[in-house]
Amino acid sequence: MRVWLGVLGTILCACALAQPMRLTPIAYDAERDAYYVADELVVGLEPNAPSALASEVMRWVSHSREWVAPLGASVLRLDRATDAESLRDLLLALPGVRYVERNYLVFACNDPMFSQQWGLTRIQATQAWGIAAPQRTVYLAIIDTGVDANHPDLSQRIRRHSNGAVYGYNAQLNNANANDFHGHGTHCAGIAAAHTGNGVGVAGVAGAAPVQIMPVKVLNDQGFGTMSDVARGITWAADNGAHVLSLSLGGNAGTQQLADAVNYAWNRGCVVVAAAGNNGSNAPFYPAVYENALAVAASDPNDRLTNFSQYGAWVDIAAPGSDILSTVPGNRYEAWSGASMACPHVAGAAALIWACAPSLTNQQLRLALENNADPVQPYWFGGIGEGKGRLNLHRALQAALQMENTPTVSQLTLSPTSVTAGGAARGTVVLSRPAGAGGAVVQLRSSHPSLAWCAAQITIPQGQTTGAFDINTAANSAGSVTITAASGGVARAATLQVVSPFRVQAVAVSPAVVAGGQSATLTVRLTAPAPEGGVQVTLSSDAPQASLPATVFVPAGQSSASVRVSTSPVAQRVRATLTAALNGSQTSATLTVNPPAPVSLTLSPSAVPGGRSATATVFLNAGAPSGGLWLRVSNGNPNRVWTPGSVYVPAGARTVRFTVYTTRGRGVASVPITVATDGGSRSATLTVR
Repeated sequence: MRVWLGVLGTILCACALAQPMRLTPIAYDAERDAYYVADELVVGLEPNAPSALASEVMRWVSHSREWVAPLGASVLRLDRATDAESLRDLLLALPGVRYVERNYLVFACNDPMFSQQWGLTRIQATQAWGIAAPQRTVYLAIIDTGVDANHPDLSQRIRRHSNGAVYGYNAQLNNANANDFHGHGTHCAGIAAAHTGNGVGVAGVAGAAPVQIMPVKVLNDQGFGTMSDVARGITWAADNGAHVLSLSLGGNAGTQQLADAVNYAWNRGCVVVAAAGNNGSNAPFYPAVYENALAVAASDPNDRLTNFSQYGAWVDIAAPGSDILSTVPGNRYEAWSGASMACPHVAGAAALIWACAPSLTNQQLRLALENNADPVQPYWFGGIGEGKGRLNLHRALQAALQMENTPTVSQLTLSPTSVTAGGAARGTVVLSRPAGAGGAVVQLRSSHPSLAWCAAQITIPQGQTTGAFDINTAANSAGSVTITAASGGVARAATLQVVSPFRVQAVAVSPAVVAGGQSATLTVRLTAPAPEGGVQVTLSSDAPQASLPATVFVPAGQSSASVRVSTSPVAQRVRATLTAALNGSQTSATLTVNPPAPVSLTLSPSAVPGGRSATATVFLNAGAPSGGLWLRVSNGNPNRVWTPGSVYVPAGARTVRFTVYTTRGRGVASVPITVATDGGSRSATLTVR
């Protein structure tokens, strides 16, 4: 876009005169070689994310917000005192904000010259018209400077409301006025779909197919607009029934909002065709470079890329773009050159093909255009995408009609979806319609043929919609394999899990309950004896108080192996889950680790007069853990006997004593005294006289 540097001042002056309500301040981004609106920011919000704070900030700093609901984006027009970069950093830090970016300008891609209409012959349009049998009306959105809807070669091709009003949109003014006072959009509309066979002017690529033009004005009368204008135009076209979107415009810098708009249209089933640019370099041009846009380079009558056309592996197709004769406002015709002229060749071709083959998906239509092109030569050294070429409408239409008559794969299922290595699965393909004469060939492919393989193709007999095939797997292997079935340009995929035959069948721990510090034995059993070389099984414990080796080795020919599980003293009960894993399978067992338990409780003396005390002595089956241990103490007659609620056992100790006090009362009382931990309890009886 460097060619605009010398004329930008003139353009801006003209823009100011044409739109007196607001003088647009333009700035230049040297790093990206792109212009942008200096006092605007585009803010995109996360879907379903909290955005109240961001919305409040935007309300305070912006005079107006242009909200594009399908994209979750707003254009903020800032106060003069607001520092755009500081605000950008502030907004990016707020919850719910997905991106903040400059509102870059886009420009019409034209370089006017005079010559004759030759492109239709080159792309074999007349041959295509000869076999075309349209089945439906296709709506073609010319997203540009607008369209002269009164031009005699276009007036009958314009989509209109029931009252005769033009079915169009002005993204800059947010109204339906899509008149063209520049000429660029009208020229592009004529290339794609000028009335054919009316004895006036030129013919459009779409021929006599019922293609109707939807003018979408996103560029002003000087031929430029903003990325946000284009994004709104794209979403409006997609939401209002456009099938094909033609964008003979672009810029050197892309934005997230524009990328979202292209994806939005594609995901709604549209085909987005965009000019690859006129910089004569391989630098990306936006929106053409986006994956879901069909990037179109310009070629000359000798099938060579023009010297001005963008090129590179990201370009998808070429089309005539040099000295292209077409409609311009005022009932006139002129020959212009540019990638802008190439783009509507492809857009018109897409519209014609879709009118004749309406059941194609946008992906199938794109494949028909790209894969049936003629070779195109680079101007100097820069070609386009590998295997891509110059549009051939006749061949593309033939391929599309064959695709439409060829059943596509509507479903692929595998049964089972998980098999043991060495076993087999069954794949079932369902077609979109019964196979025709000679049957339907379905291509099959495995992503990992050394692990799982199938036939390269199957033929589903005439009149049938379903076919089946076997999938075999290698022994002693494991992994995930994607099986793909394709027919009629449509592919379906399904995943098969191949599971090793050597898996963990069971895990057992003995004893299942131990006191902390004691050990247990974990035994792992496999589903089959281990192969030559043995099998290493991974082990794990979810509790540090129960530890075991990281693996256990099962020798060849054996189906089980055991390891020792060590435990450490605990103050309270711990339940440890011990897990063995192999080849995606895992099985667990639970080991209960108890704190030390009392093994005896003695009272001395065991009988006392009321008012006297006795000494209780407790012996544990293991030393108290680090940090000590609290014994719970209780008695059966608190009116005659007092005991503490708990007794502390120091770390490492196995014995503890405490005093039992009594009170006087009538008669003789036999009072049970109990000490307990999570590991167990002991009781003794104190007789109080």
